[in-house]
Amino acid sequence: MMRALFACCVLMLSGCSARIDIETEPFDVRVPVTSVLQPVYAEVALDLPEESVNTDDLDIIVEEVSATFTIVNPSPSLTLRTSMRLSFTGQATPDEPLVYSDLNRPAYYAQAAEILPTRDFDPETRTPIRIDHPALKDAVGKRRVWFIVSNTVVRSGLGTPRFPVEIVLEDIVFQAVLTKPFPGLGGALEAGGL
Repeated sequence: MMRALFACCVLMLSGCSARIDIETEPFDVRVPVTSVLQPVYAEVALDLPEESVNTDDLDIIVEEVSATFTIVNPSPSLTLRTSMRLSFTGQATPDEPLVYSDLNRPAYYAQAAEILPTRDFDPETRTPIRIDHPALKDAVGKRRVWFIVSNTVVRSGLGTPRFPVEIVLEDIVFQAVLTKPFPGLGGALEAGGL
């Protein structure tokens, strides 16, 4: 009886894999507007959890990677245009975002993957966003990644604009699901006569 129970457990293990769920602490990003119709970029650094770093030699399968957050346009009269890119090169640190414009935009901006295409956000709106762009999977294994968020005033409604004008990304969370398969575990035990 005990041998049959052990063999049953082994067969269940041979088809299993370990699942690792990773989630960063939520953080916010504020991107100011310094001119109308000209984009401003905020580069924000994110250090990834230890579980997702240096995974190249671990035979881990990246099942799913996503980012969730809420885009808030607090302005009562301005429509803001926003986009987001993911870069594996950057200058910002987690404690100190870097703000720049088209005049001093770094060369690596062109290689950054656009993970949130350009969208307009109406005045006084809160828009939940979920991104599961394939480029996010490339972030697994990296120590640090950079998000580059743009902000532009594209339309003004009635009323006097309230300053400072900024787009706010609230509660940004990076999530990943990784699995570690255990192939051949059943075959090795079965060869031993179990």
